[in-house]
Amino acid sequence: MEAIEKEIVEGRLPLGASLPPEREFSERLGVSRTVVREAVRILVTRGLLQTRHGVGTTVRALTPEQVTTPLTLYMRTCGSAVTIEHLHQVRMMLEVGIAILAAEQATEEDIQDLRRIFAEMEEVAADPQQFAAKDAEFHRRIAEATHNPLLTLLLDSVRDLMSEVRTRVGQRPGLFERVMPTHLRVLECIASRDSEGAGTAMREHLNIALSIQRELTQDQQ
Repeated sequence: MEAIEKEIVEGRLPLGASLPPEREFSERLGVSRTVVREAVRILVTRGLLQTRHGVGTTVRALTPEQVTTPLTLYMRTCGSAVTIEHLHQVRMMLEVGIAILAAEQATEEDIQDLRRIFAEMEEVAADPQQFAAKDAEFHRRIAEATHNPLLTLLLDSVRDLMSEVRTRVGQRPGLFERVMPTHLRVLECIASRDSEGAGTAMREHLNIALSIQRELTQDQQ
């Protein structure tokens, strides 16, 4: 498995390429055909290879979902082991830095997109589910504005947990009035290339979000 992965990473087996015939491949790797067959089977289950009728086994491009889904599943199955405090700490470390970098890297198109999403958030303020979806889109679009795909991938890894929290807090009275001002400040700081201000505004926004989440947790006890 490691040898096949290395051939893919180093480009000897490029994306979309078919694997060599089993006999040839086993000789190349210095193992039996049975070992090659088992390694290929495991790599297929991991999504690195794919087998199609009439085509054979080819190298498959990994999707972001294949990276984030196992981590999301792990966190969801941890239950109470992952608290809102843990999620807040991760968001603080990740999203404050994202806001800072977005203020430095965002294009005019990125900023216009953020303005559009912000306006759409205002339009669905009375619908908690739609507002939560637009809120998530806004934060993800900020990550995309960094033009660093790793940051978007890392944010996506906690997307489902944040989505659940956003949907729950969406029922809180006055949520819109509490969170929109800091959303706007983050947006305006990014638009004006104020990286320090963007980081400060995002930090304030996340602290407000944590306060609301704590209130919700207390009400449920």
